Amino acid sequence: MTRTICALVALFSADAALAQEPTLIRFGRGFAAEEQVWLMSARPDLAPNQGKKYQLKQIPFQANPERFQAYLAGELDAGTAPGLAVIFARAQGVDMKIVANISLEAAGPQWFSTTYMVKDDGAVKSVKDLKGGTMGVVGYKTATDLWARAGLINAGLVPDEDTKVFSLGFPAMGEAVRSGKIQAGTFVEPFYSAEMAKGGLRKLFTAREAIGYDHELLDVWFGEKFLKAHPDVVRAFLADYVAVTKYYLANTEQAKRDLAKEGFVRTPVEIYVKNADWKRDPNGRLDVDSLKKLAVFMHEKLQWLDKPVNVDAMVDQSYLPR
Repeated sequence: MTRTICALVALFSADAALAQEPTLIRFGRGFAAEEQVWLMSARPDLAPNQGKKYQLKQIPFQANPERFQAYLAGELDAGTAPGLAVIFARAQGVDMKIVANISLEAAGPQWFSTTYMVKDDGAVKSVKDLKGGTMGVVGYKTATDLWARAGLINAGLVPDEDTKVFSLGFPAMGEAVRSGKIQAGTFVEPFYSAEMAKGGLRKLFTAREAIGYDHELLDVWFGEKFLKAHPDVVRAFLADYVAVTKYYLANTEQAKRDLAKEGFVRTPVEIYVKNADWKRDPNGRLDVDSLKKLAVFMHEKLQWLDKPVNVDAMVDQSYLPR
């Protein structure tokens, strides 16, 4: 009898310990424009709910397709992605929702915008000179591909017919332009500043110029099942996320040094801390109208979507702090 009682007590204690274990968030991240996301792991002391109301496991991915495949395989609960990538996913029936802004492509000398560059002494003087040439993007039907095509269309060129689009990674972009493998390439920070330090490249146009309005670059998304099962966990995560975002904006240089110290960036730290930064909303709020415009552009101009996507249905900002 005594042994039975002891066994029941031990079992109850184990169950109670499991019940108190913070919920794990398996979070897929990328390698550019996500500094405040990375900072949540580099400086967990800035996220008071971490380890108490949730555990955060950040998993790096080079591209969105691999991230989404991992989510569909049940290996991720949430992650980062361009708004247009989530528009694609929703169009294909993937059950995910955007819950917060990370960064925007915005006009203004104080903000960085993804930049398309060519050889400084090359034959390409304007976008029209790309006729018969090739542009480098990070992936087909990605944000970098959309901006490239928008830039070509603005110049009266027909993507794929007048100018080819070629996929390669950010780290290889500079050498590809210099060697003539491609005539123009896509550059984001920290790669942009590293290439500018080498010299020999110049700006052709930016993502903001190609689209013509400020718009979402990267966002935080969660799977709908996780949102429904753990709403308080998501709120706790986003409360920390907003707090870390505000810290990052107020202490950008120190935050960048902390990220470099923890290995989140490979660019020399003295270059990295001086990089221009993307615009970030301190409260994590989304520019939903810009997502709607992007969805229309994808459907009507690029014909990437078979039918319109309901953007309002794929966004839920109710989990953000009020």
